[in-house]
Amino acid sequence: MGNLGRLEDLVAQGDLERVITQLVEHCPSVKLLRAEAKGALEVVRDRAWGPVLVFDRLWEELGLREILARAASRRRFDFERMVFAQALQRLLDPGSDLQGSKWIGTVQEPAFERLRLPHFYRSLGFLWQKKEAIEEALYRRGLDLFDQELDLVFFDTTSTYFERTSLKGWARLGKSKDHRPDHLQLVVGVVMRRDGFPVACKIWPGNTADVKTLVPVVKGLKRRFRIRKVVLVCDRGMVSKGNLEALRAAGYDYIVGVKMRNLVEVRDEVLGRAGRYREVSDKLQGREVKVEGRRYVICYNPQEAEKDRRDREAILEKMKRKLASGGGKALLNNCGYRRFLRVQGGTARIDEKAARREERYDGKYVLRTTTALPATEVAEAYKQLTWIERLWRELKDVVEVRPIFHWRNHDNVKGHIFACFLALHLAALLRKRLADAGVKAQWDEVLRDLSSLRAVTVALEGERYLMRSPVTGCAGRVLAAVGVKAPPLAQPA
Repeated sequence: MGNLGRLEDLVAQGDLERVITQLVEHCPSVKLLRAEAKGALEVVRDRAWGPVLVFDRLWEELGLREILARAASRRRFDFERMVFAQALQRLLDPGSDLQGSKWIGTVQEPAFERLRLPHFYRSLGFLWQKKEAIEEALYRRGLDLFDQELDLVFFDTTSTYFERTSLKGWARLGKSKDHRPDHLQLVVGVVMRRDGFPVACKIWPGNTADVKTLVPVVKGLKRRFRIRKVVLVCDRGMVSKGNLEALRAAGYDYIVGVKMRNLVEVRDEVLGRAGRYREVSDKLQGREVKVEGRRYVICYNPQEAEKDRRDREAILEKMKRKLASGGGKALLNNCGYRRFLRVQGGTARIDEKAARREERYDGKYVLRTTTALPATEVAEAYKQLTWIERLWRELKDVVEVRPIFHWRNHDNVKGHIFACFLALHLAALLRKRLADAGVKAQWDEVLRDLSSLRAVTVALEGERYLMRSPVTGCAGRVLAAVGVKAPPLAQPA
């Protein structure tokens, strides 16, 4: 700290303006802005800065910096930064490793400059080997971080496909949720908390039915996470007698959707009983039915019931026109129409009784549960599954798990998927921070405005400086929500 003299003396001698001018001339921001106005700055490079500032803070908050550094203390390259780069790439610019090795040069993180394409390949197999330890550390960290008791666990699956065929024998053809049945694929299952944070992921061959994925997940929850008392919520694709018995054997209660038309007990006994519905929310009502000790909850949405009725009437009207014009054979090939048809003596006609029976399903779905929760809370918990599924779909679009380009090494493929799983953690935590701060912005808007916050390296008079572009759009609110201050406008590079 220097002494410029007494203020009154500077004023008396007429030196105050000169001193202030000299101080301003030595301020990097003012100096660079003046040079920029004169066109005297040479831009050396221009990189995205905002996403790194935000997601690196969240990465550290989740404990991943410490977890990954501890897992790979003897690696010859910065494994932790490599994994962060891959998770960040999944969020900002998904693509192959080759694309990633070029993309890391477009974001402002000095540690990325030491990473090369071979590091992408070497990190993924090792990341998969450390998967369980990382998941368990993240789970413990999450319980401490959010102070939330784990009471509900949601399970959902998706599929992801390959652009090559070299994984034949491990990846398989199967029912594709991406509508690409011609591609080899894997099935990916994710266990999530009620707030949308992932707990664990598991991978199966692409021809694995959803119903076969639940038991391994349940065993993993009990063995790895020591989760003793929890309610598992999953949709009807997971339901089988064996799965429900396995859940009870593990000591877990469950809330599951069941098929209304295919199960005689549900179709005849449960839906056939009269009863009074109770309000769950504006658009949802629920009531309980017990059949020989088995507890069911019927959920009813009046608006959906009206929609189902109109849709059915439109189908029946279309069928009448088709039948009148001699197009009955075409109707038989359509399962949506066939259920309302009756064929007698080679002639097809509308089955009015079948149409009336269908009314019992309007606006309804049925749950089976072993919990003692009131029917309204059971319905509300399952409603959360719909929210979780929607979030899961949105997050899959965000991190773009598919298609997968790693096709020579099985562990690299799995490591790629697990890097996406870590990106899900970042996305979920950012959504939570934004919600807590009352920031309402679309995900694309958040990423766009963060990416507009640039780190521009410039040269002036033989010196290099790092300049920050203005903070625009919602970027300032996003930075504040995660507790990050915008860097100074200019600083030595």
